[in-house]
This record gives sequence, structure tokens and C-alpha cells, in this order.
Amino acid sequence: MSALLLHGLFGLGGGLGALARFLITLRITHRFPLSTLIVNVVGCLVLGIGIGWMPNPVQWNTKELEQFLHGFCGGFTTFSSFAYQSLSLHRRFTPLHAALNIVLSLILCLAALWLGLFIGRQIPAQ
Repeated sequence: MSALLLHGLFGLGGGLGALARFLITLRITHRFPLSTLIVNVVGCLVLGIGIGWMPNPVQWNTKELEQFLHGFCGGFTTFSSFAYQSLSLHRRFTPLHAALNIVLSLILCLAALWLGLFIGRQIPAQ
């Protein structure tokens, strides 16, 4: 398998993930950065399901899917927006708003990743 193919799949996934995130942020507008929280939690869930479903992520026959999945979730989720929005909540409202965003993001994203791994491991491998 060529490195170019793997890089291309990673880039394709990243582009599609960024487009999906953009479309979601157009649809979900709120004073609280709800769209960022949603895409980060969903991205963690999707990554967990994908990694949990793969019988062995380092096998050659799953490298293509792994690269696409990491690219998609990397383009879909956004830590920089999360950090900026947390600081903005602190400046515009109160430190409590920023802390709520930080705590919710960490807890929900870790829980979504764990849930995704659990779900992915329940899906029969082909």
C-alpha cells in the first residue's frame, strides 16, 4: 500500500470532516458554544466506534479506514475553537460559563469515546 494513498485518505477524511463541522455550525447557533460541544462529542463517539470496530487497527487491511477515520475526526472536531470559545465565555459572561464548557467538553468527549469503543467492539468484524 502506498504512503500516498494513506495520506490522500487522511486528507480526504479531514476535508469531509471540516465540511461537516462547518455545516453543523451553520445549523446550530447559540450563545453557548453548543455546536462545538456537539461536534467534539460526536467526533469522539465516531472515532471510538471506528477504532473499537476494527479487529486490529495496525493490520494492513485496516490502515486505509484508520487513516480516513483519523482524518475525518481530526477535521470534524476542533480543540482550537473549544479553547477560544471557553476564553470568550469567560470574558463575555462569567468564569462559571467557561468552566462549564470545559468540564462538559472533557466529561462528555471522554464518555463518548468510551461508549464508541464499547459499541464498536460489539459490531461483528467481517
